[in-house]
Amino acid sequence: MGASALAAACHRHRVALLLVLLFTSSFGVLLTADAASRVPAAWPAAGLLTGLLVVLDRAHRATTSALAGALLVLAHLLAGYDPLTAIGFSLACVAGTWVAWWRLHRGLGVRRVGLAEEGDVSRLIAAASLGSAVSAVAVAAVVAVTGVGSPWLALVAVFGTHAAAQLMLLPLFLEGPPFGALAPARERVVQSVLTLGVAVLIFSFAPVPPLVFAVMPMFAWLAFRGTLREASLLLTAVGVIATTMTMAGLGPVHELGSRYDVAPELVTGFLQLFLLDCALILLPLSVMATQQRMAAARANARQRTLQRLVDAATGSGVLATDLEGRVAVFNPGAEVMLGRAAEDVLGQPADRFFRDEELGRHAARLGTRPLFADLCAASVAADDDRHLWDVRRPDGEQRTLSLVVTGIQDELGEPSGYLCVADDVTEREAAHEALVAALDHERDAVERLRDLEQVKADFVATVSHELRTPLTSMIGFVELLEDGAVGELSADQRAVVNRLERNGRRLLLLVEDLLLLSQIEARQMQLNPTRCDLRDAARAAYDALGPLLATRHLDMVLRLPDEPVVHEGDPEQVERLVLNLITNGVKFTPDGGRVELVVRERIDSVEIVVLDTGMGIPADEQDQLFTRFFRASTATAQAIQGTGLGLTIVQAIVERHGGQVSVSSSEGVGTTVAVSLPKELSGVGHSATP
Repeated sequence: MGASALAAACHRHRVALLLVLLFTSSFGVLLTADAASRVPAAWPAAGLLTGLLVVLDRAHRATTSALAGALLVLAHLLAGYDPLTAIGFSLACVAGTWVAWWRLHRGLGVRRVGLAEEGDVSRLIAAASLGSAVSAVAVAAVVAVTGVGSPWLALVAVFGTHAAAQLMLLPLFLEGPPFGALAPARERVVQSVLTLGVAVLIFSFAPVPPLVFAVMPMFAWLAFRGTLREASLLLTAVGVIATTMTMAGLGPVHELGSRYDVAPELVTGFLQLFLLDCALILLPLSVMATQQRMAAARANARQRTLQRLVDAATGSGVLATDLEGRVAVFNPGAEVMLGRAAEDVLGQPADRFFRDEELGRHAARLGTRPLFADLCAASVAADDDRHLWDVRRPDGEQRTLSLVVTGIQDELGEPSGYLCVADDVTEREAAHEALVAALDHERDAVERLRDLEQVKADFVATVSHELRTPLTSMIGFVELLEDGAVGELSADQRAVVNRLERNGRRLLLLVEDLLLLSQIEARQMQLNPTRCDLRDAARAAYDALGPLLATRHLDMVLRLPDEPVVHEGDPEQVERLVLNLITNGVKFTPDGGRVELVVRERIDSVEIVVLDTGMGIPADEQDQLFTRFFRASTATAQAIQGTGLGLTIVQAIVERHGGQVSVSSSEGVGTTVAVSLPKELSGVGHSATP
């Protein structure tokens, strides 16, 4: 047989046993009921049937309840009750137990009914009260109909018997707390025997009714020292003793009827009041003690969990102190960081970890005394919780810790100490300082390079300016010689003068390039924009190239539209741009080649395109074309003169006008340079650099 089948069989046997106990106990107490009132002195069936409803599942709850009701009817009939009374009393009991069961489970959801959580006792008392009231009203109605007694007295008696039965027996069916008894087994046995003995003595011989309440203090002891189940069993046993003795005509409760001529229902009510008082003392005290033990267990579990977390945080140092700064927690991470064992520092002031100078530094920052506790209090108050602290280990090693300080509060919300979490950032801070030093060094180097660059730019500008004046004068005198101002020149003399003029103009162009480059780098290149015809700039550049073309055998083509190509720009700079482009084309195109200058007008822009069939530029060098002083390997290999500034200046002028320049070239095929300039200079300043 499997475990599940065995459990099911045990459950069925348990239910069957409870039904047998329900029938026999009901039949037994009915036989002793007063002939006039027909209401028994006890009614354990109420507690047993409600307990059955608690332990049964939904599928068997209704059928078992119906079977229990039938057994109750049978017990009444066998005890001599008429059928109407038997059925009425039985239905009243069943209805009351269903109401009690419903009230027990209302609002619980999936949680099982128990006696461990806050409010469970109140739930049980409410369920017992409501169910007993329903049964009592129903029984009173039956009594009124059948006329077997007083409905009001029956109401009181039934409410007491049903409530007492449920409060005594239901705890045996409910889920109890997961704790054992505090008292040892011998102490509990002695206490139980003593309680039962006192109960037997009181309900056998005591002539004074109030003496029955002498048993109650014993239940209070058991509530704190024993278990709830043991206390419920003992209460049930006392209830059986008290009921049996009373129905046997013994004890102070039975004496009430003969001595004071009290109705049997009121005698029963006094007995049930005693049992209810015992239950109402036992249950709240037992549950309260259980809740205290559960709270203590949860607190201990949290404390153990917190301690494990603290001990596991070996990468961080955790240190807690009281309000006086004495160490209360010192985890393994703190032991590693500070080089001290926990047993050596617990209870000692945390000031010993820091030099006086370090405490003084933080005291000056926080405006308090140089004591660790005061520094922690000031940090928490100012919400200034994270700072670097320098500590010296016992071995003399200096470490830097990033320390976070927070306040600790007790259960009343009052400050009770400080929690410090430290991370060793010695290496990080050293790396940071090295990085800062490297950055400072690099910054100084950049400043020096910038100064050197400025000196170079100033030198180039000065030298270029100083060279331009004598070069211009020299070229002027050469032109006078060419014009025969000092006499006619021979052919050889004219050849020398022509060469002198060409080299002078080339040198003057270089000087002007250097001057313009220095203006670009100094962000001082000026534009003097005006509306002009782009064809004029193209013709002027073409004409300026005449001396160079005179010595070459090239097919030079100028393609200009018939209509003016008007745009806003600096004519002088645009002419220089065009001159640089076609100069490059002429220089890098061998004799017999072709150079073409094309001017086109678009919708919002104008274009200047220079095409040549020259040597071209290697593909892996084309991304460097606009770098100053860069010269392609094909140019240097053929010793073609140049400075490498032409395209740099072209790019600066184009960008200064808000345009774009692009180059496409194939080695051995030729090069095409296309410049696009906007027709209007809106949004382009006149004095800033690109």
